[in-house]
Amino acid sequence: MAKLFKVVFLWKLLSIPLATAYPQLHTELKQRAINPEDTKGAYDYVIIGGGQSGLVVANRLSEDPKVSVLVVEYGYFDDSYDVLDIQQVFRDTSHTKYNLTSVPQAQLGEGNKVQNVPAAAVVGGGSAINGMFFNRGSADDYDNWEKLGNPGWGFKGLLPYFIKSTTLQIPDAEFAKEFNVTWDEKVYGNDGPIQASIYPVQYPALKTLWTGFEEVGAEPQRTGDNGNAYGLFWATRSIDDRTRTRSYARTGYYAPVADRKNLDLLTGWRVNTITFDKKKQATGINMQPRDSITDAKAKITSIKTHKEVILAAGALHTPQILQRSGIGPASLLQKANIPVLVDLPGVGSNMQDHPQVTMIFNYTTAPAPPANPPAPLPLMANSVALLPLSLVSPANYTSFAKSYLSQTPGSYLPKTYTAAQKAGYARQQKLLGSSLLRNDNSAIEIPFSGGAGYYLLMLTKPLSRGTITLDPSNPYAEPVVDYNTFGNPTDLAIAIETYKFGRVLHQTKSVSTFGPVELNPGAAVATEKDLEKKARDTVVSTTAHLSGTAALMPRELGGVVDSELRVYGVGGLTVVDSSVMPMIPGAHLCSTVYAVAEKAAEIIKGRK
Repeated sequence: MAKLFKVVFLWKLLSIPLATAYPQLHTELKQRAINPEDTKGAYDYVIIGGGQSGLVVANRLSEDPKVSVLVVEYGYFDDSYDVLDIQQVFRDTSHTKYNLTSVPQAQLGEGNKVQNVPAAAVVGGGSAINGMFFNRGSADDYDNWEKLGNPGWGFKGLLPYFIKSTTLQIPDAEFAKEFNVTWDEKVYGNDGPIQASIYPVQYPALKTLWTGFEEVGAEPQRTGDNGNAYGLFWATRSIDDRTRTRSYARTGYYAPVADRKNLDLLTGWRVNTITFDKKKQATGINMQPRDSITDAKAKITSIKTHKEVILAAGALHTPQILQRSGIGPASLLQKANIPVLVDLPGVGSNMQDHPQVTMIFNYTTAPAPPANPPAPLPLMANSVALLPLSLVSPANYTSFAKSYLSQTPGSYLPKTYTAAQKAGYARQQKLLGSSLLRNDNSAIEIPFSGGAGYYLLMLTKPLSRGTITLDPSNPYAEPVVDYNTFGNPTDLAIAIETYKFGRVLHQTKSVSTFGPVELNPGAAVATEKDLEKKARDTVVSTTAHLSGTAALMPRELGGVVDSELRVYGVGGLTVVDSSVMPMIPGAHLCSTVYAVAEKAAEIIKGRK
């Protein structure tokens, strides 16, 4: 495993501009895209999307020098050092995102109905702009995927790919002893492309918060990344701590292989449709320059494929591209005057994200941060509480789960759901209800650093399901997004309980020593009705974890891809991004996306 440099040495290095201290970063950040006129007319594999999953699959497929690979990415390279600088995690990234919002959310307050839809439009995708929180879900989360009829997609089947994608950087022994930092080397790699580390400076108040969580019953784990993602543990971040820089798909998977003669990356182009022959075999793509998409007379360029088209456009645009290509709900395609190639109702349905509510406390007597830390204090947490529902709401968790399990599957689903999709959700419902009753899986995530009294309380088991569809009046406009937040009333009930839990935590012997004063929701927000209104008025529908819109499930259950990620009803078309996740894991998705893409690449390479 890679040993980290001493903290003081790192801090001295970081006082030097990054480009001076690490000249290789200049090389990593050089643009290596081809010009449009240099594209070949045909490739063995055409990958739609140069984000996380697309760059993973491109790297692995192009390992064979006899295979040609083209990646087409709507975004551009972002060569700013701010991408790498972890102190710029809260920078303005609007220039590397799509600009769209959701439809009004029926269950939310009047001032909170329209929600942001964050999605990266940059080489490296979400890994270039996210908060670098790099954890995995519980074993139960992934085992549920397998129970839906997907052999090989449980935790044991995915673990080798979690390992393959990572290198764990071992924390400094003195730091680890001071903060009781633990990890499990066996569940990480030692030569994977993405660096995983724990920031080597922490706030003293973190120790008190950790004890407070233990006092309310959170069970400390050695790590959550071995499948025990519940209780209390240290989570890694996708940071190379040798350089104190972001480790992401571009630097980890693309830069080391960008000079391969058989790998081309084209930026600033939109893929309009996938083309098929009479046997419904994918034959290539139609695309056009990004700067021409408002020009009705713009020239369309076609690229052929000898083997496969691979969709890696993310949970937002993968379903839209499928729909524009004639694969999706027949009723929707007919409204848009798109010829129906395959009536596949699940395309764009089953959409999930992690909604979150917020609690804010003013700590009047918390320990002050160190005056002269050996490195900048962390902006983001490495410690996390992933809490079972039984811990969040000891008095009500059983009734919540039973009430949810008693629901008629179609009661709170989008009205467009077919009988097959309702049957698929019924299978999910049984699994989710079981997970909510377990003590080895979570319902709520609370990262904490001790740096401030600001807490994001994320629902890890959302029960509501949303949709992403093309706009029938303009299929080439941005898609129509409906999170359906709190569409299932049990989600709202659990959100209300998270507020109550936050108050219990701050009444513990340990955390009460901070002299906490609740600012949000505020002590005056006391009744069930008041808390419900606060949740509806302030919930954020997304943690930028869009998933599920081309689900890995049997077709008769509303699925879109089979256990080898092949789209039903056609040949030569594979999906490899977060849209295939049938049920969102209780984790930030970055690590899981890498694992899914690594597994996908191996599956594709194994085909004859």
